[in-house]
Amino acid sequence: MTATVPSKRTSAAVLFACFIGMMLGASSVPFYTLGTFAAPVTEGTGWTMVQYQGAFTLYLLGALFIPVFGHLCDTYGVRRVAIPSMAMFAGSLALLGWASSFGIYGFYAAWAVMAITGQGTGTIAWTHMVGSWFDRRRGLALGFVLAGSGVFAMFGPLVAAKLISQFGWQNAYPALACLVFVISMPVLLLFLRVPPRLAEAGAAQASAADEPVPVAQGYTLPEALRSYRFYLIAAAFLVVGFGVSGIITNLVPILSAKGLAGESAAAMAGLIGVSIIGGRLLVGAALDKFWAPAVSAILLALPAVSCLLLVSGEYTVLAVLLVGLAAGAEFDIVAFLAARYFGMAAYGKIYGLLSVAFFFGAGIAPPTFGAALDIYGDYNLILGTMAFLFVGAAASLLLLGRYPTRAEA
Repeated sequence: MTATVPSKRTSAAVLFACFIGMMLGASSVPFYTLGTFAAPVTEGTGWTMVQYQGAFTLYLLGALFIPVFGHLCDTYGVRRVAIPSMAMFAGSLALLGWASSFGIYGFYAAWAVMAITGQGTGTIAWTHMVGSWFDRRRGLALGFVLAGSGVFAMFGPLVAAKLISQFGWQNAYPALACLVFVISMPVLLLFLRVPPRLAEAGAAQASAADEPVPVAQGYTLPEALRSYRFYLIAAAFLVVGFGVSGIITNLVPILSAKGLAGESAAAMAGLIGVSIIGGRLLVGAALDKFWAPAVSAILLALPAVSCLLLVSGEYTVLAVLLVGLAAGAEFDIVAFLAARYFGMAAYGKIYGLLSVAFFFGAGIAPPTFGAALDIYGDYNLILGTMAFLFVGAAASLLLLGRYPTRAEA
């Protein structure tokens, strides 16, 4: 059987679909609008910042389901997982405003539903698709697709602020959900496709069950769990997830404490999207050319500088841009390291477990940062602590060593 070579046009269409899915999926929309909704929701309900941020912690606990969705992507393909998940994500996002009328626990319940149903629209789906379609320029392809979240970070906070001012925060949630559904669904239905070589392999397996066709190489999940590299990557990105999530989800309050307020703070937070896009494209190209752990260590140490600048209150624009570069690099790096060190045979499950570590850190960060504000009256202590932790996590990735030959897909 002769393998079909996909055309550049088909590959570009798949990249575009993944880009849109990333831009409007569960990894972007709730994350980058959390700070914009913070003041209207807490003022309208009387909830504390810790209570409000606790909803996002519950949401990120949905990362426990990422390995499940990774297994589904490995087994059934990304298209069959991502499209229904996007529809359910938009529906659950629309419920957030209505659910708040039942109190804080109703609000939490809506976030929990969104946390589970939306996992098929997260990075697991889009990085899986890129890993299946691309090899030689995988880093750059990952950078382009994951830059979708940076695009949303540019306009998402401002769009959310406009919807809140126009309709009130409770109606802003369903309005935002409508935008997600109307834009994303036609693109995914039209352009998300299975790579030809995998389709041919699946057809061969169906016609000759006694002669299975291998479609990927690499470590199995048990083999990956016996490798020190798995735990090193997981620990490093737990710290990075905690720090980046804490800063970004609290960025509007942090900037407000430095003299910026309302839409001005939201506009400043929107700058993070510019650097996320730059970070993802930069790290994507660099990962294809240089040793990935060295690239990772440099990019992931940048938020340490951001923390110190935010404490001082000086050069806040630079601080926002630097943390955005790291936020732009993190998912690219995890996806690239997982594929390069462990291969694509069990990529969905391995990447899913690594994501659990990242999202666990990201999940506990918002209320921890909020508690720091409630207790100390500012964010200075926790920002100073994170400066040291960022440097340690970044440096630890240098211990990964050379790429294992066996993990080459």
